[in-house]
Amino acid sequence: MARQEQVYNKRELEKGFGFAQAIKAGNTLYISGCVSWDADGNVIGEGDMKTQVVQVYTDIKETLAVHGATFEHVVKENVFTTDMEALEANNDERLKFFEGVAAPASTWIGCACLAAPGLLVEIECIAVLD
Repeated sequence: MARQEQVYNKRELEKGFGFAQAIKAGNTLYISGCVSWDADGNVIGEGDMKTQVVQVYTDIKETLAVHGATFEHVVKENVFTTDMEALEANNDERLKFFEGVAAPASTWIGCACLAAPGLLVEIECIAVLD
């Protein structure tokens, strides 16, 4: 099945890097790795895992909402981090976004670096839409 729809949250930034924030194919929404930056590519919450986790999941929430979806629709997430201990210590912030819904299948991966200095976490998701 061919791609049906591209979604951009930070259009110029995403197009500059050559990706869409999400692609809808059939009833599946593939959300690209989200990091904590503003529309100009400035890191939000440099060195602050809590701020970055909240920002990333807020961006994912906005992407889901474009398709009338919520975190209830997320079936899979991949979490990449440069600081696993800090991520684990801030998992309560992540869980707030999944409150009241079944947790998705999830993979957490430690890595040496992300797209820009100061980024601590990147999260990609797959959601199945109604």
